Amino acid sequence: MTETAAPEIKARRGDLVIVELRPSYTTASYTREEQPLAYRLMEVTNLFRDGRIKMVRDARNEGGGYAQRLDGLLHSTGRRWLLPVAGWNVPEARALAAQHVYPNSTTPRDFLSLEDAREALAPARHSKP
Repeated sequence: MTETAAPEIKARRGDLVIVELRPSYTTASYTREEQPLAYRLMEVTNLFRDGRIKMVRDARNEGGGYAQRLDGLLHSTGRRWLLPVAGWNVPEARALAAQHVYPNSTTPRDFLSLEDAREALAPARHSKP
C-alpha cells in the first residue's frame, strides 16, 4: 500500500483507498470523546483533473453506497493509502472487507489498525511477477 502523498502516484476511478478515521462523539455534558483510530476501505468514484481523489464511496457495501467528498469525509485524519486496480483484485478486496463484521451481525465494521487491514486484504493482492 502506498500513501497518496507521493506526487508520482495518480489515482484512477475504481481504485481502492484505505482512509484513516478518528471517530468521536459529543456527550450530554458537551465534552468530546475520541475513539481509537479506524481504517475504512473506500472506492474512488471521481477525480480532480490533476489526479487527486475527489469523491469516494464505501467499498464494503454491496450497492456501494453514495459518493462523498474525500476531503470532507467525516472523522478523516487526512491520511490514506492507495490500492491501485493494477495491483489488486477489487471485487475480492471488497468482499473481504464486507466479511469483516461486528460480532453476531452482518454489518461491516472498520479495521482497528492498518496492519489488520493489510492482513485481511492480503489474499486480494496480485502477486508480483
